[in-house]
Amino acid sequence: MQGCSTDNSKLFGRAVVLEVALGCPDTIPLESERLPLMAGTSKGFDFSPNTVTSDADDTKGYVENIVTNSDFTISFEGEVRKRDKLDQFGVGNFVKYYNDEVKAGRQPTIWVFMDYGPVRFVGYMVITALSSDGGSNDIVTLTTEFKVSDSDTIDVQLVAEDVPVTGVTVTPTSASVAAGSSTTFAVNVAPADASEKTFTATSSVPARATATISGNTVTVNAPSGATAGTANITVKTDDGEFTAVFAVTVTV
Repeated sequence: MQGCSTDNSKLFGRAVVLEVALGCPDTIPLESERLPLMAGTSKGFDFSPNTVTSDADDTKGYVENIVTNSDFTISFEGEVRKRDKLDQFGVGNFVKYYNDEVKAGRQPTIWVFMDYGPVRFVGYMVITALSSDGGSNDIVTLTTEFKVSDSDTIDVQLVAEDVPVTGVTVTPTSASVAAGSSTTFAVNVAPADASEKTFTATSSVPARATATISGNTVTVNAPSGATAGTANITVKTDDGEFTAVFAVTVTV
């Protein structure tokens, strides 16, 4: 339900997001560089532990197991579109990248990011399976598989829950400024650990006073030719659209 602070509902496949990005193993791509692979229908992972067993006579009747390593795999299946969407890495780019790397004698490696409920899988991986299928009356699908290329990059991260904004205030709430001068005020978004603390600042009379944002500080400028009077600078948070008003009185 909207407004609930914690969502314990069941995870379904549409909520599992797989993104990829080109790069080298020594630098994790920025979030802005990551793109969904394509229109996905199935995503999964398999740690596939390799084990050895001990059945020595001091094991009290039970075979004991030791995990020696894991052949970690991320699998993906999606539907092929005639044209890739601009906000996706895309089937065309993906298939071409694989072919180009193999023809050049390089490994078809790629950064893979998969959000899976409360965790995120991150790793520099290599494409180890890539195939497509589609009957005359079926949607064409593409199946691929990623395995570890650089074990130092493999990470399983807990995904922090977003902290919503609950309000906003300004300090001070008003000031006077002469035409041709400026003043500032601070914007305080609550709570302090809110995930999205961005905001906008809009003047009710731009010819009398304008607002410029720098961090959590807003600078109010009164043009030299401004007329005397009052202007309201309205601050609005991007998350929740909470507002606060700073009143500036311009003197000439």
